[in-house]
Amino acid sequence: MITMKSKSPALARPARPVVAPPAGGLTQRLASLQALAQESDYVFGSSLGPFSDGANLHYLPHFIYIGPSSTQETLRLAVLAGFGRHDLPATRALLAYIEGLITHPDIGQGLNLSLFPLVNVLGLTGGAEDRDLTSTNWVGSNEPEIKLLKQDSTLRGYQGFVRVVTTVDDEPSAWFRSMPSLLSQSAGVEVFSASDFHPWAVRFETALLGKVTSGPLSMAADLPFSPFEIELALPAEWPQSRKDKELAVILKRLFLSYRAFQGYGQHL
Repeated sequence: MITMKSKSPALARPARPVVAPPAGGLTQRLASLQALAQESDYVFGSSLGPFSDGANLHYLPHFIYIGPSSTQETLRLAVLAGFGRHDLPATRALLAYIEGLITHPDIGQGLNLSLFPLVNVLGLTGGAEDRDLTSTNWVGSNEPEIKLLKQDSTLRGYQGFVRVVTTVDDEPSAWFRSMPSLLSQSAGVEVFSASDFHPWAVRFETALLGKVTSGPLSMAADLPFSPFEIELALPAEWPQSRKDKELAVILKRLFLSYRAFQGYGQHL
């Protein structure tokens, strides 16, 4: 693994708000997805909350996918999007991925996924356009969405977090950040390699416990595992259909690779 010095939580350049499509229809699409999930054997709507903005009650959209052949030892991962106003395309791509899980549930076999397509509820649907939760510390934050995410993460003990964002770069990119674990050190193997992300450019970083001050790894000390974090940056200029397709492809590849890594580790 390539070890790099500590960097900002988001390596990709955030997309400017002007390139993001409006939020119109987002609430309706979430409602439709909730209805579809009610008919699914594998995807369940389980929104977190409620929380108040002082005038209205809100919920944090949350979908749980439990794939075929899942057990108590199934991998638990969280996939998140919609941290800032420039990330609406990323939110839509993750919504399309959830729809795919409903219609083709076998693509996540043996996985337990928590999917949060719209983290910044108050910013993206509540009119607080300048609100951005990308660099928020998950331990000390008073932002209601982050507090709910921290509670849920502590309860479920996620082994990894995947954040989907939007970038002004012309090409997609990825960033993988992990913390030292006894399993990977003793085995001499890596969780992911550059080939798992190909043809996306990827950066690897190793972080120390307690040294991360933003994002989900800032609460790593409260989790039962040494978690990892992946950032997937989709070019804002790509058509939405391409964002949807490319995200689904790389998520499936990464999940299959991680499942194989875990299977290998259990036999060491």
